Amino acid sequence: MGQPDNGSVGKDEVNAADVLKLEAESMGQRQLQTRKYNITSEDKIINTCVNVLQDSGFNIENTELKLGTILASKQREAVESGQVAGAIIIAVIFGVAIPIDSNQTMYASIVVSPSSSDKKSSLVRITFSRLVWNDRGALSKAERLEDPEVYQTFFTKLSKGLFLEAQNI
Repeated sequence: MGQPDNGSVGKDEVNAADVLKLEAESMGQRQLQTRKYNITSEDKIINTCVNVLQDSGFNIENTELKLGTILASKQREAVESGQVAGAIIIAVIFGVAIPIDSNQTMYASIVVSPSSSDKKSSLVRITFSRLVWNDRGALSKAERLEDPEVYQTFFTKLSKGLFLEAQNI
């Protein structure tokens, strides 16, 4: 009996070298997710981030001040009218009921760190992702959110919060 070639990768396996490879859009994603603020107090930034997340309906799962991290989540409905309409059409034409998305958990992950290029600034990077379950209780999607408007909205609220904090308002 022959042994499998350790250098080959099956179609469902991931090559270890590919896991850490940066894709072409990685730099664009990082720019979308990161902002620099002229504040050195990471505690103030983290507290303001927590406030913005809570005001947006997120529950704070974990904060680690020493590492500058925040993890938060919120539950939302995931029903999309187009998906429901498609399911109805398929049911009518083929007599088969297909599952539709019903609920989701949205996640926000924030890392606050000192800027390496400017010692008087800090960087804030946030990533949004979601898990979606269908009406049968099965996971139907696991994805990172890449809509620029979502990130812009967060950073606009954060900038306003940091300004108010600096003015002691």
